[in-house]
Order: sequence, then C-alpha cells, then structure tokens
Amino acid sequence: MARLLSSKLSASGTVYHLVQHDPPQTEDFITYYYYEENPKFFESNPHLTCKGCGVSVYADLRDIRRLKKRSKKLKNRHIAEGELNPALGRIQHTPSRRRKSHHTWWVPIGVESWSVFKVISK
Repeated sequence: MARLLSSKLSASGTVYHLVQHDPPQTEDFITYYYYEENPKFFESNPHLTCKGCGVSVYADLRDIRRLKKRSKKLKNRHIAEGELNPALGRIQHTPSRRRKSHHTWWVPIGVESWSVFKVISK
C-alpha cells in the first residue's frame, strides 16, 4: 500500500472527463464506489476500493474521444475539459491497455469538482 500512496501526485494539468450535463454538474463526478449499489463488490475486491473512490479522467483528448465513440453507454455524453491544481486533490496515472492516458483523480471532500470543467465537445 505504501508504494501506491507514494505514486499519487498532487493534481495538476489539463484533463478530460465525460459528462451528461452542459454545464457539468455534481452528478457528473460521482465515483464508482459511491455509485456501486452492491457494497459486497468492494468487500470481495478490497484492492479496488481506493481506485473506485476516484474519478476517471484522461490526459489525452484522443483517448476520451475513442472511448466515447466505442461505448454505446457513453456515446451521448459530452467531453468536458478541466484544469487541475494541487488544491483539487491527488491524481495517479492508471492506464489500461486501450486508454494509455487514463488517470484516477481523488477529489477532497468539499471541493466542487464540476466547477473547474467546461464542455468542449458534444
């Protein structure tokens, strides 16, 4: 666990996130952990709890465009751009095989994550 904690950096830079609303709203940034209606999923997969408490963002606009294009569930969402800074939490590069620029962003309690994002593409 110490290795994971040390690899999380202060949030900074431009990132992209898929949202349902224009302008973005609070519900566009609900984490998988909060959204998951089956808490036993995380009880049986404790190694995913930390990642599940973060918000998925992408550093490369091409990655999020490909995701939107390939996913029926996400195709009607808007692409929002946000500029992160250290006051907005911590971030970790968590790439997948197809989405090399995927990051997990942990937003501190009380921070309005949606307020630093604006829709750039529908």
